[in-house]
Amino acid sequence: MLITAVIPTRNRPEDLERAVLSVCAQTRPPDELAIIDQSPGPESRERILALLATRAGAIKVDYVHDPSIPGLVAARQVAVSRALGEIVCFLEDDVVLEPEYIASLEAGFVQHPQMIGSCGIVTNLPPLPRHYFRLFHFFHRGIFHDTRVGVHGVMAGSGHALIASNYLSGGLSAYRREVFAKVPFDLKNGFFALEDIDFSTRVSHACGPRLYINPNARLEHRMSPANRAVLGPRQERKVREFVVFYKKHRGRGARPMHLALLACGLFLEALFQALRERSVAPVAGYFRGLWRGARWKVLPS
Repeated sequence: MLITAVIPTRNRPEDLERAVLSVCAQTRPPDELAIIDQSPGPESRERILALLATRAGAIKVDYVHDPSIPGLVAARQVAVSRALGEIVCFLEDDVVLEPEYIASLEAGFVQHPQMIGSCGIVTNLPPLPRHYFRLFHFFHRGIFHDTRVGVHGVMAGSGHALIASNYLSGGLSAYRREVFAKVPFDLKNGFFALEDIDFSTRVSHACGPRLYINPNARLEHRMSPANRAVLGPRQERKVREFVVFYKKHRGRGARPMHLALLACGLFLEALFQALRERSVAPVAGYFRGLWRGARWKVLPS
């Protein structure tokens, strides 16, 4: 089974180097590593190619350096169009894989031939408030229900059974190549935080409920501060994307009552952040996100 690992990146040379080192240290390395570099300068490319030159022959490397690629989703589309693997495994540029990560993903696909996509789990989630999971699932219902929450960060060890899921985490996901012939990436509706949720939803609609979480494939997400929106802009984008996601999938079981409940939960989240940071920016971002989402004209993928 040929496996292509894909890492989109932009202006994170140190993070990218750590991620690539963890890919090279796999007990079962991918057959191909595709790096889609959108950085304006050559630092990441020079650093990674120098690193990989000392590990000749282990992994076929396809390094694309093109600052004109407009964002994460477009980078993944470029990678898929070039990938050789039967399985395409997406990674973030600020993750560190456990040595058995790729082997565990492959074992899941081999042992479950009906599975069309899976994702690993994050082991180093930051501390969460008491009763967070219960509150999250109260406000996220219907099409917004997220099986992943309550799995990441709480399952240790190996030998776990796969867990059926409606969503896969984008930077930990792996799909059979046939998926991309049926389901295009959405480059038109401005998804970023929810691009994985939207893509998973459309895959399930096109191919049936054949997505799973593989708790044996484990990594750390060492979140880089580079290229991340903060406070108000982050909340605005999140709320706007949820509203657009709802509008896009209204014909697939999305209900107004579930959107209203989610909007209440997102407002409480924004309020909590505002109090914690002593800033009105999260609440202002929440209302800007509602406004932009309501006005957004959804385009077909």
